[in-house]
Amino acid sequence: MLKHILMSALLLALPACANQDSPQGALPDLPGKVLIVGDSISLGFGAMGPNQNCPLTPEFNSVSHSYGVQVAEALGVDYVMFAWPGIGLVHNYGEDQTNTMSIRLAREDETARLDAADPVQLVLVNLGTHDFYQNDPSDQFVPAMEDLLSQMSTRYPDATIYALTGPMLSGNDRIFFNHAVETAVEAVNTEKDTAIRYLALDGGDPSVAFGCQWHPSVPAHDHMAELILDDLRAHNK
Repeated sequence: MLKHILMSALLLALPACANQDSPQGALPDLPGKVLIVGDSISLGFGAMGPNQNCPLTPEFNSVSHSYGVQVAEALGVDYVMFAWPGIGLVHNYGEDQTNTMSIRLAREDETARLDAADPVQLVLVNLGTHDFYQNDPSDQFVPAMEDLLSQMSTRYPDATIYALTGPMLSGNDRIFFNHAVETAVEAVNTEKDTAIRYLALDGGDPSVAFGCQWHPSVPAHDHMAELILDDLRAHNK
């Protein structure tokens, strides 16, 4: 049902996108850590690759160039990576539905690791690429994302939380993905009176945006980091 509603409504409009302006101003003072919740994109897989045809092998991976780590460095704080390659929120890469992020968030050892990460003052959630690739799990994904964001807001009540999308999906996959995340953000903000921010990321210049296996390149990670930092600057007034 949700899929048909989205198809009829969303194809009439472009998905929400990140602010293309570059606000000038100071970044907020966030003395706590940055928590990065994601998949291989957040881990910088393939970022060092010369093109999209190279394999996802270790020599082409670079967590230090990933967008989240760059954001932490710009803020002058440490980061905690809570990410795994191929993971989705409710559906991993391919047909795998074991050890999804929803399952991990229910495990005592993983939640203990999240508790130990505190103090956290910025949370970057970028999940759903594997869920929505050639698929539309909106009926499962939206409540699962609501639950994840609610958990983050409860666990880190003083943190600024971003729900991010992009940049690997396109077409209907991207439309459904963006709308599902934005819907979850609006629901949690309404129910819990939080101020979680939705931000749709892109890879910037398409001529240099792709590393191995269509993962974001280093320039794409640079661009994504700047979109997040620009949004932080814009809200720091």
